[in-house]
Amino acid sequence: MNQDEIKKKYDEDLDDYLVRLGDNLELFELTWSTASSLLNKVADEEYSESKWRKDYNSYLKWKVKLTAKLANTNDYLQELQDKTNELLKEKIRYQDQKREYTNTVRQQARFEHLKNEIHKSILSLVASKPLLFENVSHTDGDTHANVLWSDWHYGADFKNSLNEYNPQVFRRRLEKLVSEMIKYIQRHNIRVITIGALGDFLAGAIHVSNRVQSSETVIEQIQVVSESLAESIAEISRHVNKVRFINIIGNHARLIPNKTESIFTENLENLIPWYLQCRLRDFTNVEIYQDSDGYFVDNTCQPCHVYVHGDLDHVSSVAKTLPQVLGVVPKYIFCGHIHHDTVKEHGRTKVISNGSLIGADYYAVSKRFYAEPMQKMHIFRDGRIEYSVEISL
Repeated sequence: MNQDEIKKKYDEDLDDYLVRLGDNLELFELTWSTASSLLNKVADEEYSESKWRKDYNSYLKWKVKLTAKLANTNDYLQELQDKTNELLKEKIRYQDQKREYTNTVRQQARFEHLKNEIHKSILSLVASKPLLFENVSHTDGDTHANVLWSDWHYGADFKNSLNEYNPQVFRRRLEKLVSEMIKYIQRHNIRVITIGALGDFLAGAIHVSNRVQSSETVIEQIQVVSESLAESIAEISRHVNKVRFINIIGNHARLIPNKTESIFTENLENLIPWYLQCRLRDFTNVEIYQDSDGYFVDNTCQPCHVYVHGDLDHVSSVAKTLPQVLGVVPKYIFCGHIHHDTVKEHGRTKVISNGSLIGADYYAVSKRFYAEPMQKMHIFRDGRIEYSVEISL
């Protein structure tokens, strides 16, 4: 036999060499003992012939399986393609999850930044303009009232044939609102008042018209509105035994203008209760409440009262849909959003919608809608509304 045939070829690796010798033991007149000597010399090892023989037998075992796989090439390639597609899908899912996580962290960071900026403004205000609690004693009566504050749209700046609104007009109307409230509080000897803050206190940036009409940035809007609320609550607290403030988020203060891309809880008005708790921390007769999923159930009255903004609960259907969610039938449902004073009775539930502080803006005039700027106040007796007050502004 030509001895060159049993030597390792130039283009062979050690595995190729093992397979060629194992396949041709008889042809090359070799035994596993002599073949192992050749393999050890190439590998620079001192393995036994058993090691090389077992490696070759393992190859034979897998050779049968691989040959069967390759017998139907199309099926094999399709399987490879399917597995590749699954890996690609997993990669995309991972990238999507990573992107969503990054967006969540970004939104959290944005809220933390806003909180830090607002906290700085609170510290500055506490030093320059402190709100001092006056412990004034009142009667022991049990008269209860509520007032609906909604749709202030602070930051809007416009003048049309029917109405004018800007930050200066806002302050005049809010001053009148608080003054009128105090007048009715004293007239009816109110002991506890619930402020249903029904949202849309900011002009926000959800529509082009809002951005055009807005005179201040959204960040400035939330700061001014929060401080205006704090000062108003502080003044009212001097005339009653207790103030209950219920915060409901509206739709104009969401962080992302596009409704379909927005996350419900990412709303600047969620900062209002936090601000008030900081600013009014010394006011022992003020209680601050936050909505849950856009509604608040007030169980201090029986049957209960429910407060909503109104963008998620239409006035014509909320008396039917909301009890299905809550499992209770409320006596009153108070809402804002539509900028109109309406009262509609639905069986055991009365739906009461509030007007707005802003009045008729460009959008309302273009649609031929009109409503006077106003907010509503109710005096309760035995759990029922005894007097309804329309505070025109």
